[in-house]
Amino acid sequence: MKEDLRNPERQLANIAWMVSRGAELHPDRIAIDDLLSQRRLSYGELDARITRLARGLIGAGIGKGDMVATMFWNEHAIVETIFACARIGAIVAPLNVRLLGSDVTEYVNDHDCRAIVANAEFAGLFAGATPTIRIAKGDIEGWQDYEAVIAAQTDTAMPMASCFDEPWRLVSTGGTTGKSKGVLHSHVGTLFTVLADIAEYGIRRFWQTLSVLPAYHVAGMEWGLFTILWRGGTVVFPATTSFDPVRYLAEIRTRGIEYLPLVPALINPIHDAWDGIPLTAPRTVVTTAAPTPAPLRRKLTEMFPQADIMAAAGLSESLNMATQSPGELLSHPDSIGAPHIDTRVLILDDDDRPVTRGQPGHIAMRNFNTALGYHRNAEATAATWRLRRNDPERLEWCFTGDIGVMDGDGRISIVDRSKDVIITGGESVPSVEVETVYAECPDIRDCAAVGVEDTHWGEAILLVAVRIAPKTEASTDQGPADKDLANDLFLFGRDRLAGFKVPRKIAFVDALPRSHFGKVLKRDLREQSFKRIFDRPHGESR
Repeated sequence: MKEDLRNPERQLANIAWMVSRGAELHPDRIAIDDLLSQRRLSYGELDARITRLARGLIGAGIGKGDMVATMFWNEHAIVETIFACARIGAIVAPLNVRLLGSDVTEYVNDHDCRAIVANAEFAGLFAGATPTIRIAKGDIEGWQDYEAVIAAQTDTAMPMASCFDEPWRLVSTGGTTGKSKGVLHSHVGTLFTVLADIAEYGIRRFWQTLSVLPAYHVAGMEWGLFTILWRGGTVVFPATTSFDPVRYLAEIRTRGIEYLPLVPALINPIHDAWDGIPLTAPRTVVTTAAPTPAPLRRKLTEMFPQADIMAAAGLSESLNMATQSPGELLSHPDSIGAPHIDTRVLILDDDDRPVTRGQPGHIAMRNFNTALGYHRNAEATAATWRLRRNDPERLEWCFTGDIGVMDGDGRISIVDRSKDVIITGGESVPSVEVETVYAECPDIRDCAAVGVEDTHWGEAILLVAVRIAPKTEASTDQGPADKDLANDLFLFGRDRLAGFKVPRKIAFVDALPRSHFGKVLKRDLREQSFKRIFDRPHGESR
């Protein structure tokens, strides 16, 4: 028998290592400046509180492999809870703060969570959940007090409880296609992801970030928090639970914030509140979670002229997909950049064969954070992560459900979600193509294109648009104005799109329905009843 040269001890690791490292190197530096809770924590204080909470969880009966549901705002307690669970080998299950109680009950019970750690504001949402171990940040009858649990324990260092390839997080998918699924991530996958993000985004030591991405989301953690904590920087949590663009800009300018990850849905509100004076402190700005149209990209360059601004993309199932290089934001306005440094991406035909560069196909990716699978959903796991046909490497790839194109230099453009390609009169029309054209229209603020059932065309393209000036209570009748605007939009599209790609129907809303991470919920738009839908005038050619 050949000698086994592996060393199992070297596999001992978990994500809390990045905070422990910070506490060892610079215990007095500020790690978290939580304006919402009005609390500042140094790396030494944060590490000690994580250990105390970890011991408190053990004392309550939580051990390795147990699921712990959490629900917090962007506040210090979510950071402490994430790392405390990781430190004892438990699996944290962060929940979207916008969920209904029925959603919370279903998710927590389906995944057999054994404990709940949450802000007291959300305690009522867990009324139907089964866990009896309940810890609340705030005073709630029947729940243990979060601060009391921490105060009752010591901060003596603990033995390493997990290995590289073991799970530490169960993250909920965005739910844009139906019921959310729970994705399991490993310690090693996250560690690789964060290192890759630091490299791609040029994160320097001691940088600050203003964290507006939700901390319960993978991008909010990996891109928003962990990159900064690993580099010994400071994470600033906003003072309000709803996004305040005026305060956001003031904090950037006052503190000299260097790193800004954000989503496209925030760009217009930020630009509206901007005073026109360039903000020169930010060094890296990343826009992600949804396509960033050219007009929004231009607004970012106006506000942050000295920053490296990059569009990027990822997904819960495999985290990093692609990111732009500095300088590509405007020169490649349809691109999300080349595959992330930790990621391989293939564009495949229906038989899993790579397509010619420049041709659309299915996006498949493989990286170090390819998830372990969907928890308790073997069928969905097998459909998302699978072997490619006739692949000599015999690797499972993550099939993202996106249709994309890769150019000769490896840059990727997402054409559409496969389910969002509209088939009208036998022609395939990517909804993103329609949306990209209308994003340049000065008369609307936002838009989405969906296919709706049509007896003649099979599907008709419906453009759902947000007016520049949303309807107010004082403006009781905008019918004629809406009709004129709809006609203008039909003409706008006719001048810029092939006839069959011009919307056949237009409806107006005050805001598009979006997921917790800013993605347009097209499923909701397809099912929505609009007050009025304007039809394209008869007699126009396809």
